[in-house]
Amino acid sequence: MTLTTENVYDSLRAVMDPELDHNVVELGLIQGVEIEDGEVYIDLQLTSPHCPFANEIIQRVTQAVMKVDGVKDVSIECPCQNDN
Repeated sequence: MTLTTENVYDSLRAVMDPELDHNVVELGLIQGVEIEDGEVYIDLQLTSPHCPFANEIIQRVTQAVMKVDGVKDVSIECPCQNDN
């Protein structure tokens, strides 16, 4: 199976925002997906600059995408990622 952005978006539809109870794709949090040689780059924009669930959402997104056939690594750009 060839790794495509559609495969990645399909996996992301299973990632729910813990506060809003909708998936990250439906909420428009995924601003972009790029794939290069099995590495997936995701531009993630959370609903608030101080989202208390930022790290949890990033972890869920990473785990979901890593399950897609052909993915070697995931990088997420998220301007409001907490360092906690």
